[in-house]
Amino acid sequence: MRVLDRFIQKLASAKQSKHEFIAKLKNVKELSDYDVNDLDMIRLLGLPIVELAHNYIALETTFTPVEKQKFCIVDIETTGSKPSNSQIIEIGALMVQGGEVVGRFESFIKADFVPENITYLTGIATDDVKDAPSLKSVLERFRLFLGDAVFLAHNVNFDYYFICESMQKCGFGPLLNRRLCSIDLARKTFEAPKYGLGFLIEFLGINSVTHHRAYADALATVSVFEKSLQNLPENVITTEDLINFAKPKVVKKKKKSEE
Repeated sequence: MRVLDRFIQKLASAKQSKHEFIAKLKNVKELSDYDVNDLDMIRLLGLPIVELAHNYIALETTFTPVEKQKFCIVDIETTGSKPSNSQIIEIGALMVQGGEVVGRFESFIKADFVPENITYLTGIATDDVKDAPSLKSVLERFRLFLGDAVFLAHNVNFDYYFICESMQKCGFGPLLNRRLCSIDLARKTFEAPKYGLGFLIEFLGINSVTHHRAYADALATVSVFEKSLQNLPENVITTEDLINFAKPKVVKKKKKSEE
């Protein structure tokens, strides 16, 4: 977990004084090039902060009901598993609020070469992306599309951190958005033999044109998310309630003295 993630998690748990909030941000390495006194800039990086009375700062997601929250459901296709030696070649995303799709984003990204195994998996070939928009131009548009919505994906850490590192390489700063994993949420809300997206598409009877294409998979993830929302317990009211509910339980290993 990034130091930044721990900081955001603490803010999600309790409000902080503005002085404390800014002081802590000044010690975050990923934000060293930014004026952390500029709260509008922090919001542009995706952190949904609000200023409260008596100079306190909190996350808006602690007050926002789930049905009013904007969720950006995202999927990416890449040339490999690590952003250090591979790149994004396609982004697909849908903005969902109150059970309605309120925005769509889809783009190929320029790449000089797509490995054969990736073409086999996704159907995306070098010819499809050699003249596509640059990574920087697509990520700039995606950042504006995402705003401070909750970033949701199936196996969210892969998509989130791949995009985050790519953003930083392009000079756009890190992602600070709250995030939610649809796999973890699905496991908490309905029974299925497996929870991979390909299996759930068939298991739930989701009408998907293709699998392993970014927009189609994001659209399928919307259906999985909707299924989960239908089965939430009554005590999940706010967005932070939902994020906390979805988290897998951490099983602590017993010490030898306890065995």
